[in-house]
Formats: sequence, structure tokens, C-alpha cells
Amino acid sequence: MSLEEKQQFLVDEIINKAYDSEDFTKYMDRKKENGGQDLDIWQMDELRQAVYDYQKMKNAIMQIVDDDVGFKKKIDCQKLNGTEIGNTNNVYITIDYFDKKDTGFFSLSKSYVNYRIVTQPFQWAVTRRYSDFEWLREILTKQYPGVFVPPIANKTPTRQFSDAYLVKRMKFLQKFLNHLLNSTILKNDKYFCEFLRMQDEKEFKSLQTASEKVQKTTKLDKVISETGTIEVAFNPQTDNYIKAAGNLMTSLNLDFDVIMKQSKKMLQDFEMVSATMFQMGESFEVLTNHINQFNSSVQEPEKILKFEAVTITLNNMMMIWGRNFQNYVNYIQDNFRNFFKYHDKEIVQLKEHLLLRQQSQAEYLKYKERLDLKKEKFYQLKEFNKWEVSKEILDELKLNIENKKYCLSVMLPKETSQQNDLRDTYAYYNLSAYNEIKRVFDQNIDIYAKHFIKFADSQANNLTKMHVTWADIQGNLQGLDLITQNDQKVQIMQQPKPKN
Repeated sequence: MSLEEKQQFLVDEIINKAYDSEDFTKYMDRKKENGGQDLDIWQMDELRQAVYDYQKMKNAIMQIVDDDVGFKKKIDCQKLNGTEIGNTNNVYITIDYFDKKDTGFFSLSKSYVNYRIVTQPFQWAVTRRYSDFEWLREILTKQYPGVFVPPIANKTPTRQFSDAYLVKRMKFLQKFLNHLLNSTILKNDKYFCEFLRMQDEKEFKSLQTASEKVQKTTKLDKVISETGTIEVAFNPQTDNYIKAAGNLMTSLNLDFDVIMKQSKKMLQDFEMVSATMFQMGESFEVLTNHINQFNSSVQEPEKILKFEAVTITLNNMMMIWGRNFQNYVNYIQDNFRNFFKYHDKEIVQLKEHLLLRQQSQAEYLKYKERLDLKKEKFYQLKEFNKWEVSKEILDELKLNIENKKYCLSVMLPKETSQQNDLRDTYAYYNLSAYNEIKRVFDQNIDIYAKHFIKFADSQANNLTKMHVTWADIQGNLQGLDLITQNDQKVQIMQQPKPKN
């Protein structure tokens, strides 16, 4: 290779990459016994290796400096393969039906429940058991350790098969599936896609069996990202945010608990009010019966048919009003108690997700503290034979012995490499925790807003219906002559039967 090509190589690798040219010249001079500034004495392969060693050495120094105030790095990893769900907008999942299956002769031990899952806009419809949801969450957690996987309904210690319980569980599981769609990584997972699409039960069981071979992701180069690279980092900003978010989540759990208790109290209040209204409706029915008895015992001109019409209308009014308040029980149950119960569980799960960060941080700092003490001792005692570096590098270190950070960064390379691996792992979980907390907080703002917009809309519709009802009652009371005519008489209404 010509002298000009060697010079251009050094310009590209040293000058253009912002390394100190004078420092590099001194470094190269020490590499040759009689001086190394003459490019003609360097073979190209030898020159490339010298430049690589110099860059590695300087990068190590810069890395140590960064580590004091923060750390950031990009790592190559596995690139995400898209799925039909991930490549489609406005996907929505509903669980619209459950089917109890009793296969035991003497107990519920062999019984289970199938849930029908419909995915739009694909028109996919499959049935899955609760254990299938457990499998899905487990395989997602195993593959994507840095990604927050939302919670599923708790597994109860005793089997419960009441309709009310299963409806609540069904809605909980539906939230789980739709929250998976909020993560780009999770909604592109092949197991999630097949969970929603694969109809053949044997084929689905084969998929689950094959997934048992999937190993938990522990190496950063095996992590899956959208771009095939991941950024790992820690700094005071992320530390402060995660600490503040942790405090907020603790407060949210307490606040949600209060709201759920208040919701329960409100449920009880509405049940009591609706029960009293139904009782008043029944009292107007009794009053109507007494008036009817009177009317049956007197002549036609003496009958008080209008009074009977009034009391029947009042019976209707209280029964309709009671039903309206009874509907509020369902409104409160679905839109407050169950809603905040799920999000309370989600916050608990998110806090547990942060444990990965805490564990990796503790492991890294413990190892770093031990290695720092070991290096400090070797440096202070100048025990060069224990630094575990080649003679060539050791000579370089002796010439730079006053540069403590440089010496500490180069000595004990195997242990330093292990420390760097621990640091990278902590930095991955740290930045992942930061990004996932922000993602969940941001998505929940949208979820909360849409949920209560829908709730407000339902209340507006309810008020409209009640407005019509009150208008009908007014009309009946103002037109007693009409409603007492034959075939137009209002009828007594009964209290609705409780649902099983």
C-alpha cells in the first residue's frame, strides 16, 4: 500500500474520528524500538492493528469517564419480525362469550371455562382457556425481559364458576389482550398473533409444546428490538425519574384502593336506594289494590278511577326510577370498581417489573465496588505482575502511570470485561424501565380519557331516556281522562327479578 493510502487511512481513523493526533504520534513512536513515526516501516496490517489498539485504549478511558456521570451505549441485537397484527392499525380484541365445560363426575376439578376471543378487523374467532392466557403471558415475559407485560386476572385458590365472576374475569382478560397492542414489540410477537388466530386446538397445543424450548432471554445480543440495536444507558435524569415514578406508583396503589372502597360504598348506596324505590312502588301497588277494592264495591258514578290511575302511574314511576338506580350499580361496577381494580393490578405488576432493574443495579454495583478496591490496591502498590496485561501494554501503562483512570481501566481486563457486561445489563434494564414507565403512563392517559368519555356518553343517553320516561309520566298524570278509558288503562309494574 502506498504512503498516500496509509496517510489517508490515518486521517480517516484518527483525525476524522476526533482522536488527539499528537497523542497518537507519541503512542506510535513507542511502538517501535527506534521510533515509529516513519510510515514506511509499517506494514498495512500492522498499522491497522496499532490504530485499533489505540482506539480501544482511548475508548476505554472515555468509557470510564462517562461511567462517573452516566453511561450510554448502543448494542447490536435481534431485529423484530413483523406480524399481521403489528402491521395493521385499529386492531381491537373482544371476549364476547364464555362457555363452562364440566368433564368431572363428582367435582369441579376437571371443569374449565372456554372464552371466545374475536379480533377485528380480521374477523378471527378462537376459544381459549385461562391456562392459555397464563401461557401467553409467560412466553412474552420470557422473550422480552425489558418490556412490561400487562397483568392477567389472578388465579383463584378455589374454582369459581358463577356467571358474575366469569363476566368480571372475561373483561379483565380482554383488557390484558388489548393492552398488549399498546406495545410495538408485544403486538408483533408471533405467539400473540397465533394465540388470536389459530383455530385448530391440536395445532395450538403443538405450538405451546414447541414454545417450551424457548429460553429466557438473558444476553443483550439476543434481545429483540424494532431496529436490531438497543440503546442502554443510566444517568441522573433516568434515576430521578424512576425514583419519582416509583413513589407515584406507591401513591397510586393507595389512591386506587380508596377509590375502590368508595366505589363499593356507592354500589351499596345505589342498591339500597333502588331497593327502597321498589318497595315504594310496591306500596303504591297496595294502595292501588285498596282503591280497586273500593271501586269494586260502589256504583259506576261513585268510582274513583282517576285516583286508581294516579297510583298506578306512581307505581310505574317508582319501578322505572328504581330500575334506573339499579342500572347505576352496573355502571359503577364496570366503570369505577373493576376499571380501577385492573389498573391497580397493572401498577403492582409494573413495580414488580422494576425489580429487574434493581437486581441488575445491585449486582453491578457490588461487583464494581469489589473490583475498584482490588484495582486501587494493585495501583497503589504498583504490583504490575498482578495487572494481567501483556508486556507491551504494561510498558505503555508504566509510561502513563500518572494517569490513574487510564491505568485502572486497562488492568485486569477479564474482570473489567465482566464488570462491563454487568454494567451493560443494568443500563439495559434501567433505560427499559424508564421507557416502559413513560409508555404505560402515556397510554393510560389515553385509556382513562376514552373510558370516561364513553362513560359520560352512556350517562347522557341514560338521561335522555329518563327525560322521555318523565315526560310520559307527566303526560299520564295530565291526561287522566284518557288513561281511564277502556283499553288505555295503565298497568301495575313489578320489581325486576334479580339476575343469577
